Amino acid sequence: MLQRAIATGMRYELGIDSFFGASHAMRPAGERHTHSFRVQASFLTDSVDANGMVIGFREVSNLLDAEARRYSGRFLNDIEPFTRIQATGENLAAVIFRNLAAALDETLPGGPQLVTVTLWENPTSYVRVSRQEAG
Repeated sequence: MLQRAIATGMRYELGIDSFFGASHAMRPAGERHTHSFRVQASFLTDSVDANGMVIGFREVSNLLDAEARRYSGRFLNDIEPFTRIQATGENLAAVIFRNLAAALDETLPGGPQLVTVTLWENPTSYVRVSRQEAG
């Protein structure tokens, strides 16, 4: 009962990070090069369990790690949709966002909402994507 009183009216933002190394090249004649990527997904929810933990914490962490494993140790230009579009950080972040949102809807319908995906190509540069508000 105390837990419910503490959580009432609260909104929780959950940030999960994952890491992977991958290479890419800009077409038509860019050189292949490697990055150590850091990807962070941020989620919003107002649901916590009886212990005060965000419902779905483990599940969203597992979903992000699975998405990172898709690219780990790979040449991004060989992975769809990057066989058809540039394997830029911006495009990679958008693809990760869309894939993660779809997996989240399938795995935890009504659970935490994906708000942003932030992708670092190096320690000092990142791109952040979010869904555009309707209107």
